[in-house]
Amino acid sequence: MSTKVGVPVKGAWVSVNGELGIARSTRKNGSEVYLEIRLVTSGRHRWVNLRDVRGGFQPGMEVQDVPLSRTRKSLGEGVVLTTRRIGTRDQVLVDFLESGRPIWLPFENLRRIKSPSQRLILGETGNPGSAERFRLRCLAFALEMWNENTGSLSRLDIDPLPHQIHLVHHILRSGNLNWLIGDDVGLGKTIEVGMLLAALEQRGDFRRILIVTPAGLVRQWQEELHYKFGMSDYQIYGTDFEVNNPQHWKLHDHVVGSIDRFKSERHLEILLQAGVWDLVVFDEAHRLSRRQWGGKYDASERFRLAAKLRTTTDAMLLLSGTPHQGMQDKFQAILELLRPEWKDQIDKLPLNPEILRDMVIRNHKADVTDTAGKFIFQGTMTRAIRVPSSPQIEEFDQRLRIYLMEGYSAGKKRGRQGLAIGFVMTVYRKLAASSIAAIQMALERRLNKLIGEYEAFQGSDNDQVEEDERFSGEQEELSETPDDEFFEGEIKMLRRLLNSASEARTEDWKLRSFLNDLVPQIESQRSNEKVLIFTEYRATQEYIRHFLERHYGQGSVLLIHGSQDYREREQAIRDFEATGRFLISTEAGGEGLNLHRECHVMVNYDLPWNPMRLVQRVGRLYRYGQKKRVVVFNLLAPDTFDARIVTMMYDRISQVVNDMSSVGREFNHGLGDEILGELADMLEVESILEEASQVGIRRTQERIDEALRRARDAVKKQQELFQYAAGFESDEFGHQLSVNIEHVRAFIEGMVRCLNINVANTTYGGRVLDLRLPEEIQDLIEYPRRSMRITFDREIAARNPNVQMMDLDSPFFKYLIERAKSYDFGGMCANLTGLGGIALVTSILRWHNDQGVRMRQEYAVFYTQRHGQVAFNPEEFATWMITPARDGTKTSKTKDDARKVLTSTKDEMDRHLSNVSNVHLHPENFQIVSAGWCV
Repeated sequence: MSTKVGVPVKGAWVSVNGELGIARSTRKNGSEVYLEIRLVTSGRHRWVNLRDVRGGFQPGMEVQDVPLSRTRKSLGEGVVLTTRRIGTRDQVLVDFLESGRPIWLPFENLRRIKSPSQRLILGETGNPGSAERFRLRCLAFALEMWNENTGSLSRLDIDPLPHQIHLVHHILRSGNLNWLIGDDVGLGKTIEVGMLLAALEQRGDFRRILIVTPAGLVRQWQEELHYKFGMSDYQIYGTDFEVNNPQHWKLHDHVVGSIDRFKSERHLEILLQAGVWDLVVFDEAHRLSRRQWGGKYDASERFRLAAKLRTTTDAMLLLSGTPHQGMQDKFQAILELLRPEWKDQIDKLPLNPEILRDMVIRNHKADVTDTAGKFIFQGTMTRAIRVPSSPQIEEFDQRLRIYLMEGYSAGKKRGRQGLAIGFVMTVYRKLAASSIAAIQMALERRLNKLIGEYEAFQGSDNDQVEEDERFSGEQEELSETPDDEFFEGEIKMLRRLLNSASEARTEDWKLRSFLNDLVPQIESQRSNEKVLIFTEYRATQEYIRHFLERHYGQGSVLLIHGSQDYREREQAIRDFEATGRFLISTEAGGEGLNLHRECHVMVNYDLPWNPMRLVQRVGRLYRYGQKKRVVVFNLLAPDTFDARIVTMMYDRISQVVNDMSSVGREFNHGLGDEILGELADMLEVESILEEASQVGIRRTQERIDEALRRARDAVKKQQELFQYAAGFESDEFGHQLSVNIEHVRAFIEGMVRCLNINVANTTYGGRVLDLRLPEEIQDLIEYPRRSMRITFDREIAARNPNVQMMDLDSPFFKYLIERAKSYDFGGMCANLTGLGGIALVTSILRWHNDQGVRMRQEYAVFYTQRHGQVAFNPEEFATWMITPARDGTKTSKTKDDARKVLTSTKDEMDRHLSNVSNVHLHPENFQIVSAGWCV
């Protein structure tokens, strides 16, 4: 056989001396190869020498690529655009609709196929069983497209909620990925991003992803993407890999990094050599600060990092549960990062807030429901536990106040050099409000420093507290003081103060109330109840741990603090959920860590001066997945000066929240929790509390009330502004063919029957199937065993590692999808029962951006009704797909009837392509994948 001539595949159209034929088979006679062809005009068969054969494909023919190599995947089906002869060889330009690319191919690699449209016209509605294959083919396309547009059928450890599916769908449907996701704390922004990444990954065009997050959340992002979504190729910059040569970036397409590492000059220079990113994600985007002073901008290093990264990507996603924070200029700067081309409109945001609908999407806890329409969040129940005082505590408080006043006065006398003294005095006040143990330890360290007997705080030499705002309390606690007296007689005063502290510690009514009253009260409701305890300081943490372990035994208490790495914190959580009784956390657990799975009771052993910290603490339990109402106990310190101030502040906040959350005479708990978060986010009171000891209670109360008034006004303005943001809309999917886990189950069970896969057993009430795979399938999916256990229930899969969840990350599920979509599977045309109307046509509609990059695909159903109108995505079809289909009887419809249906359907497709189009989405093509008569 001549090496210059390829052998056409069976079904290829050829030409011999101008006469068209279809290739059937070949035979060899010596060195010559002969091709059997069936002539189109006469239907006769004849053998011709392969050297006399030319390509016979004509424009408009529908063809399938049949690769010569068994290892190369077929390019799929397409339409012939034109032909050419080059280098004495005939080639065909095929428009492959699925990939959106026209490709020149040798005619020998192509076979002509019959499209669903042709089959409908010719009345070829298939063999027995075609209706069921039609249903399975429809399900395969519907499930794949639904996941591509929502990510909800990807690997997840929980079933996604409607608002999460909606958010991903809304962003992808917009054709633009520059969005601020501003969902309330606890609504699962990480899950939403994971679903979005899963959907983009399925498309294949978004390969390089950079996620920038606070240092304390870097490892968590990597772990959650791995465990919840099977995205195991995300590497941490500076931990998993280093870049010394810009070319090394080619090895790293999925990167997670710390914002504070990237912002440094050395690392920023390396980062900017990475090239173009398909998507950049910034978590906790409210940390990107740029303030405006007159006509000038003051941008933080973090903001400058984001601005420089913006030049390396066309798509930036910002995440923040508190995006506004009462600072309009800062908020507008964040929006400008998203849409720099809209700067003029963003500058006039108060006059044109409608533009937020195209930039910000925000969901509220008070509105979120499950798939059955039941509200997920039922509010929190908070109780204040007022601790009685004692003469010893009162005496210590008086002595401490005298010491603090002396310190503040000494600091003022030294001017700027005395600022450090004022800082130390403020830290001592916070420590005293936390526990007698914390302030006693700090005062002992101070005295030992002055008399030369100083020993470093335990762990301070080795512990490297991460650069993270959550750990400010621990950093304050570890801060060093000068080795000279702040004021004359300080050493003498410290000794008296420490004697008083020792006496007060023997009468620590706060600890007694906690151990003897509160914990037994919690136990009386439910024995072995798990309790999360928060404190700002390590000394208080160790103090509580000591007494709890003494009563409940070793292993009953777990700790989380800033000196642990992420793995140590995760291990502490696992131990707490498995066998522990108490988890004591500093603010290191106040943001980023999820503790809601086995716990719903929280005790705040101390109240932070920043009320937002309290909101973040509660958010560890009050989040999606919490099965019970969250109960919060706030331990109010004895009646000391600072305790009265802090208690007064929280009482005032509670009054404002109740007032703003009341609807008629009813208090809306969900709304109250949301407003508390917004109010705390905008309430700047730390400086007021710092100066409280110098201005007195009455003046401090007035200043807190004024700060609350400003915060309340800011909240109202934010609420007014965010009314224009996009949010969950129940009719978002009103015209979409939506599918769910029932469709997954229907598809898997149908394919198992269709492919004669043996079901050896069913367990868990039919939710787990034990399959025996044919050897062919076992080899194709590279599965090591003949037996496979599958389920459609995520909880069962999570509890049983040997049971595979049927999601679109499963090789078996992917194989079934590809098999059902394949041309040889059939089901492209059928007579259907169980549906009214005349005919049904399903199609994939596609849109691309202004540079030809595909941005959206949608599986759509067009249903010709008896009066001739075409319905779009009828609800009854989604229901019809769930149950096995039966073949209908032969229809009497004519070719003209079929052409009429196809013409009106194509008009409707064109109309929908136009309706969805916008400045980011332009019609690309449509591809009919099945058609049938309803009989």
